[in-house]
Amino acid sequence: MRTLLMNLWSVSYMTMLDIHLDALNSGGTIYHEFLARYKKIDNKVVYGIVEGKEDPMFYRGLIERHLPHGWEVELIKSGNKETVLKTIDVFDWSRFSHKRICFFVDRDLSSFLNEESQEIDNLYITDFYSIENELANFGTLKRVLEEVLNITQLNIHEAEKLQHQFELNLNLFQSALSSVMAQIVWWRKNGCKPCLGNISPKDFFSFKDGSIRLKSEFEDNLDRVKYAASRVNLAPISEADLAQSEVEFLDKQGPKRFVRGKYVLWFFVECAVQLHSAICKFCESYTAPPKVKLTLGMGNAMTIIAPRLRCPESLSNFLDRNYGQFIRDMSINNGKQ
Repeated sequence: MRTLLMNLWSVSYMTMLDIHLDALNSGGTIYHEFLARYKKIDNKVVYGIVEGKEDPMFYRGLIERHLPHGWEVELIKSGNKETVLKTIDVFDWSRFSHKRICFFVDRDLSSFLNEESQEIDNLYITDFYSIENELANFGTLKRVLEEVLNITQLNIHEAEKLQHQFELNLNLFQSALSSVMAQIVWWRKNGCKPCLGNISPKDFFSFKDGSIRLKSEFEDNLDRVKYAASRVNLAPISEADLAQSEVEFLDKQGPKRFVRGKYVLWFFVECAVQLHSAICKFCESYTAPPKVKLTLGMGNAMTIIAPRLRCPESLSNFLDRNYGQFIRDMSINNGKQ
């Protein structure tokens, strides 16, 4: 009898857990959180639903730069893309303006998986794998070098040398990870969901004098693919399947667009730190790397780098069509009162 009761309790407990998880992932929980935060009287607030816990670090600054003085944005974290998309359907849109409440998701690998979301006016989908991929440009790197790593004595020629090295590094990094990403695409197409956080790009690469290079044991792309497979406890795909997946990845500009954003973030941080260490090679006025203003690492990268990210044109246009139009309409309506 005791065993029977324990089994019944276990089934009941698991059922309650399942119900709780379903509620969290249904979008209803996020909608209720929105309702708790919604300021009906204070009109100078717009709202955004984002995926992960770190997304507000990127989006808040980008959005606030597009808002007039006195306006603010309230961002709500949903946990994942699926919940963001479900929340759109849960909203009672007869009560709220589409243009005041926007949703922001990463594209991820949806371009390869037939998961492209339908076009919704107030849904923003990143141009690349994720918002982190927008870091991969010299403009952002130069700001980090100057404002964080204290490299402030560059002339035009020296800046060009640094830019050239950065672009060489980025091209090698993206190219080298293409085979790994192509394998990930194949896995996802075939129903596997590898934990991509277990694959660390630092295992593949090293730096010398500010220049990135593949470690000797990973110079062959098949070795990188096999190692990545071992990290996620999946079998590496066949060479034929890999070749076919790589063709598709290249056809869709995968190296520049669809390397996982967290991997790109690691590259950006490591490249910035390594260029700082090797600054004497690029700038004759330095006899040693200058003392940094802030220590930069993966632990604080989001906090430090996100405010220095330039707003993508697609996001700028999206914000203007939605929040911008809502604010303009509010201004007109208030003027008529």
